[in-house]
Parts: sequence; structure tokens; C-alpha cells
Amino acid sequence: MASGFNFPSGGAPNANSTNGPLRPFFGATLDSPLQSYYQNTVQLEHELAAQRDVSAQAATKELLNYGLIKYITLGIAAPFEAGHTLFQVQYLPNDTGLKKKEDDHVDTAEQERRDEEFRRAQEEAEDEEFFSSGSRPGGYYSSDPRGADHFPAPRSNVNKLDPSSSVFKDSKEVDQSGYLVRTDVYDEDMRPSFQLGPQEEGTWQVLKELVKLPTEGWFSLWKGQFTNWTYEILHLFAQPTLEATLNDTFNLYDDTIPLVHLDRVGPNIATIVASHVVVGVLLSPLELVRTRLVVQTRDPKQRKYTGMLNCISTIISEEGFTALWGGVNLAPTILYHTLTPLISNLIPLVIDRVFNISADDSPVLYSLAELGLDTLDLLIRLPVETVRKRLQIQIQAKIPGKRYETVVETRKRPYAGMIDCVKKIIQEEGGAPSRRRTRKRNDEDEEGEPKEPKKPWYGYWRVRRLYTGLGIHLTTNFALFAVSAVTKLQDDSDDW
Repeated sequence: MASGFNFPSGGAPNANSTNGPLRPFFGATLDSPLQSYYQNTVQLEHELAAQRDVSAQAATKELLNYGLIKYITLGIAAPFEAGHTLFQVQYLPNDTGLKKKEDDHVDTAEQERRDEEFRRAQEEAEDEEFFSSGSRPGGYYSSDPRGADHFPAPRSNVNKLDPSSSVFKDSKEVDQSGYLVRTDVYDEDMRPSFQLGPQEEGTWQVLKELVKLPTEGWFSLWKGQFTNWTYEILHLFAQPTLEATLNDTFNLYDDTIPLVHLDRVGPNIATIVASHVVVGVLLSPLELVRTRLVVQTRDPKQRKYTGMLNCISTIISEEGFTALWGGVNLAPTILYHTLTPLISNLIPLVIDRVFNISADDSPVLYSLAELGLDTLDLLIRLPVETVRKRLQIQIQAKIPGKRYETVVETRKRPYAGMIDCVKKIIQEEGGAPSRRRTRKRNDEDEEGEPKEPKKPWYGYWRVRRLYTGLGIHLTTNFALFAVSAVTKLQDDSDDW
């Protein structure tokens, strides 16, 4: 029976056939506008992705190069920063401050507790001696009639130490663990082996003595280097970003335009200062960590912090999370990060609009005015920086941990705040240094008398400890002024 269906013959389709070749149901001509647009779009996306990859790689490479250069640059300046910090935080009381420190060293409640413990120990020792004497042959408990002649006399107060006497109060002080506490910073016999003696000559002396100290050495000059680098990198990206955001928010001029070319500089200065303050407060824990790492000893048995992360975790566990930003460190942080950008940005404006001095017309006079204002900037900021660093090394531990041992002598009694710190520095460390120190061969003149300690010119106003390191800063400013003046004079001669 023949089938009623006709099946197509197998084989390839005939090109000469009237029937068209078989095509997929979704087939579309390759030259359609939609297909061309799709292909162009895909190709453009691939090209942009390749460009982004190249730009991302270039940006990453530039960032790494900048980070490396920044790390090396900070490493060159790190020894001077470390010496300056140690010179700022060390405690060098004068005769008045030393006497006050000795008088107020022991608290009244602590003294009463020690008096009571001394009385009990003395009574127990006397009772033990009293009863032990009766057990010997011929004692007062013996049947020997000679024992009556050896009956102890009533206890006399002649050899008894009175807690209220000056002899008892002159005893050596001890801490909670029973170790002796040094109350005189010039007492070399009681000074720990990991601590430097009083440094009064300046930053250079601190650096030389720090290298000679067995527990410190050369590597101590770069303590806190990684923390400082981390702070600088984060501040470099965060502060300009926040400043640009504030300028865009308030429709201000571009932050790349110098302030001297603006008619109204107030809003731009406000955004600059605000961005520095916000970023400075947010990153202030890194500054706190850096100062504590620099000041602490490198002795493995005595150091409290092993690094940046360990320092942060220890502060949180012992002093609380708010100790990283709040407490006595908040006010000096805000003040410091307000004065630094404010003064540095006002200096060019004052020279241009108040002194009417142009850098193009009078380059040497402009550099001289800049030197004078930079010196004024130092006189304003240096006391704030000194007070801030002293407050940063104060540990108000809620949960006591390992003791914070410093490489220089610091004030044991904490400051109540900025104003109290300034007052105590002027009262206890102002004027001439104390003469109560152990005589050394190189500190004595030909007659065997101690040499008069050197006192800087600003020490006569009792503020010498507020301006520690002023000399090296002034030297740096004068060097920069000389280089700038010579360069500008050379440029002027080339123009002629």
C-alpha cells in the first residue's frame, strides 16, 4: 500500500532549487541595524573595560610608588620627631616643683594605712619576742628563782619608731607591689636601667643618648614609624575628599584655586579648617598610639605595647573605647587641628593683603615676611603640641594592666586638663633647672662645684618647658628662608 505522505529526499539542499535553503527560526540578517548596534556596544564595553583595567593598574602603581616614597620620607624625619617628642614629654622639675612633688607624693589615706600596718607589725614582733623570752631557761615562766631577776622591764618608747616622726616620713616610698618608688628625677641610683637621665641640651642630645642606651639602640629612632605612615596616608586621602565635598555642597570655588586669588576667602577657609578638624579627630587614635609607642621603652620585659594594633586593643580593654577619642585628649586635638590649617592658610593672605608684598615684585622681602609669620606660628602651636603629647601618655586605666614604662622621666601625677597642664608646667618646670643632681665629673668645674645648667633665653619667663625644641624649629625655618631667598634671587638674575 502506497503511503500518502511525501518525504523530502536526503542530502544537502540544492543551490539551484527554487526552494530557499533552510534557516534557523531566529535567523536575522547580519547587516541589520539592531545587530550592528549590539556589536558596536559590546565592542565599546570591551574597550572601556580594557581602559579601566589599564587605568586601574596605573593608579595602583602610582599609589604604591607614592606610598613607598612617603614611607622613606617619613623615615628620614622619624628620628628627629622621636627625639623632639621625648624632649617634650620628659619631666624636669625645678627646685620648687621638686620640693612640692616630695611633699605631696604620699596621699593622706595611704599614709594612714601604712601607719596602721606598721603599728600592727611592731606589736606582733614585740609580742613574739615577749613570749619567746619566757621559754628560755631562767625566764620569767621558769621555776628558777633567778628568773625573777630577768623579768623584762616594761616596754619603753625610747627605741620605738613613732609613725608621726620625721624619720618615719623620710622612709623610701614603695608601690602597690612593694617596690621602691623614685621620687627624685635626678636620683641616678634609683633610675631604671631602661630609662634615660635628664636631657636638657636639646633634641640632638636625646638622640645621642637614646642610641647609647643598651635597651634602645638605633632601631628606637623609628618607633611608631608605621603608625605615622598610616596616619599620613589616610589623612592625605580623607581631608581633600571631605574639603571638596563641602565646597560642592555650598557651591564654593574649586579648592585648587589659591586663596589669594579669591575675593571672599572666609567660606573656603571655613571648609579647609572644618575638614582638617573632622579628619584630625577621626584619626586622632593613630596619633595617640604613635606618641605612646615613641615614649615607651623598647625593653622586651618592660614595654606595654608591641605595636599599633596591640596598643589600640589594650587601650580599649583597659581604658575603654571612648579613651581613643574622648577624655582629656579631645580638646587639645580640636585646638591643634584648628590652629594648624588656619595659620598656615592665613600667612599668604596676610603677606599679600595686609603687608602688600608680592612674591613676584619683592621675593626676598616676601620670604622674610614668611619667616617672621612662621616663627609666630611656632610660638602659638608649640605649647599646644607639648601639652597635647603630655596628655596623650596619661593612662587612666579602669582595669589596671601592665605598667607603662617610659624611656624618659614623666610626671607621675596626671594632669586634669589643658589649663592644668600649662599651669603645672610653668609652676613646676619653669625657670632654671633644679641643682639637685648627682655630681658627675663632666658636670663639675675646677673647684668641684656643679656647673650652672644652661638656660635658654625664653627660660626667664618660666615658659622654657612649653617651648622645648624651639631651637631646632627656628634653625629649620632659617635654613628654608636662606634656600628660598637664594633661589628667588637666582631666578631674578636669570630673567635679566
